[in-house]
Amino acid sequence: MVEGRTHRPVIQPEQCQSCNVCLRGCPAEIIPEYRKEEESLRGILYRQEKERERAKGQVSIPPCQEACPIQQDTRGYVGLIARGKLKEALELIREVNPLPAVCGFICHHLCEEACLRTEVDQPVPIRLLKRFVAEYERGRERPRRRPGKGRREKILVVGSGPAGLAASNDLRLLGYGVTVVEALPVLGGMLAVGIPEFRLPRDILKMEIDAIGELGVEMETGYRFHFDNGSKTFQKLGYQAVFLSIGAQRSISLNIEGKHLKGILSGLEFLKAIHLGRKTSLGKRVVVVGGGNVAVDVSRCARRLGVEEVRMVCIESRKEMPAIPEEVTEASRDGVKIHGLASPTRILGKGGKAIAIEFVRLTSTGFSGRKVAVPREKATFRLFADTIIAAIGQRVDRNALRRFNTHRDGTIRVNPQTGETSMPGVFAGGDVVTGPGWAIEAIAAGKKAARAIDQYLS
Repeated sequence: MVEGRTHRPVIQPEQCQSCNVCLRGCPAEIIPEYRKEEESLRGILYRQEKERERAKGQVSIPPCQEACPIQQDTRGYVGLIARGKLKEALELIREVNPLPAVCGFICHHLCEEACLRTEVDQPVPIRLLKRFVAEYERGRERPRRRPGKGRREKILVVGSGPAGLAASNDLRLLGYGVTVVEALPVLGGMLAVGIPEFRLPRDILKMEIDAIGELGVEMETGYRFHFDNGSKTFQKLGYQAVFLSIGAQRSISLNIEGKHLKGILSGLEFLKAIHLGRKTSLGKRVVVVGGGNVAVDVSRCARRLGVEEVRMVCIESRKEMPAIPEEVTEASRDGVKIHGLASPTRILGKGGKAIAIEFVRLTSTGFSGRKVAVPREKATFRLFADTIIAAIGQRVDRNALRRFNTHRDGTIRVNPQTGETSMPGVFAGGDVVTGPGWAIEAIAAGKKAARAIDQYLS
């Protein structure tokens, strides 16, 4: 940030964010005598960046780029888009992001939260710009990417979610032979069966996966891989390393009275069922328990299936819901009624079938790292429903990890620097390591694993 005094700009070091936006818009930079390296604004910024590099041991980057888990060059591709260089912008994005269109649709855009433009009016719509330039590719011939010099080692990637796709993309570009196996009948993992098509069009996801397949990555669906014999299991098949990215695909159940009644579904299983074309009858009234993105997706899907009344109930207040705010707004527009600060206490049934769910109202009080919601005395209410859907969280499938060292919550233990598991040659990343997270974080984990595997094999 600079302050103009007559015609000569003066920098304010304590407020400078090293984004260089002031440099590109400074009138004084046009005047030749003010462009001398030592005296100009350009020279001051250059020296300041070098000093920060020496102090931190790394190159300082704009806040938007620093906030991104894969440190996408946001400033670079937004600038190219502004100049109409869409092809170049997409190529710059793809240098680090193998799923630009997917991120353009579903990313929770931490970059926009860090955007300095917020201090003026509102952040640059970075996610939508990525979506725009990625959709530009549809119907056009893609620039052909070529893998690196061929390596003799072969790598198995278990799981085709965002972490697995990112790892297979980067490993193939490094020249390795890569095979992806997916237990589901479709590629994409939770991107394909956990996110509604109205949020992530399937042709967009297919376009991204096809681009990775064109590199020479082999992909197989309906293949559930087991490590029954430890490292020998994959070594006998000719693989020298494995990247495990099976996600957290089990729903957490409601642990309350009446949980075993009929008419109670889990959020993830419900989403999988409709996305795999299975018929699902919900009735006229549905209650969704939860306040995250899965709960929002479930509620909006139920409305699209013709359910007359959909109510979403969560323990958080409307402002504190963990779901992406704009998705919560869209749910309201779809006709979903949202009840905050309420916790389920029991499910009521008749003839073995759930007919209603009882809640106790909560009140926010104090802080313990976060606000604490406590029950209000004698403040209960019931919601009648034909179907109750629990979307209160996800967990890892422990049965798939019996041969590995795991944490108490079921997530797999890995070396924090390399991502290697307790089984030699097997690396892991994404939700199976961290628990449920965002797609961009899984992509970052896949890219980190690709680097670690390359070092391991080299």
